Amino acid sequence: MLNNNKKILVSDYDRTFYLNDNDIEKNIKEIENFRNAGNLFIVATGRSFYDFKKKVNLYNIKYDYVILNHGATILDNNDNILFNFSINTTIVKNLEKDLNIEKSIKFFCCSKLDSRVDINCTDLTKVYLRFEDTNIASETNNKINSTYSKDINSYLISPYSIEIITNKINKSSAIQLLIDDLHLDKSNVYTIGDGYSDIKMIKDYNGCCMLESVKELKHFSIKEYNSVSNFISDILNNNL
Repeated sequence: MLNNNKKILVSDYDRTFYLNDNDIEKNIKEIENFRNAGNLFIVATGRSFYDFKKKVNLYNIKYDYVILNHGATILDNNDNILFNFSINTTIVKNLEKDLNIEKSIKFFCCSKLDSRVDINCTDLTKVYLRFEDTNIASETNNKINSTYSKDINSYLISPYSIEIITNKINKSSAIQLLIDDLHLDKSNVYTIGDGYSDIKMIKDYNGCCMLESVKELKHFSIKEYNSVSNFISDILNNNL
């Protein structure tokens, strides 16, 4: 039986829930009100476990669930892994040749809870590369998506950086897994983000975006916000 009363807020982290220290303080206060009203807060981020937990500990962020690595790993607030989706190991050798690693200025891979592993890890959940040249970043992103579309998705997370996960999952389908597992009503899910990996969840749920978002995302957004705190206020006051 579906729970039709509980509202669910799903927010991206970087450049969304966190813009600056003053803004995140406002967001955390609004989240406290939101959760105290019996609602759920889910973070959906491209960050790995270690990188996300550093921010949680720094700002004392309270949440119910977290979707990491653009959807590949889903945990509760006690760090229990609920779902995990790894990159197909059979393509990794070929993928490694096409990543332009030698042209990158930063390169690392992630697994379930480990944020820095070798690319040949059997539980590889994400690959990150940063380049000095925006053209190389864009060309690499396009090549990976066109060559390995049956197995992986590559996201341009900044003009200089790309992140790669399996195409068996994304932020939107990760949300669906959670709400199915918790017997929640899809119509009560509200999402907000700013980047390419947020597009699907913005399309599929009650989606809004930040003022500084990629233009492709704005096309599907109900409304634009300068702070997640204002978005939360509108949800609580039924202004969407």
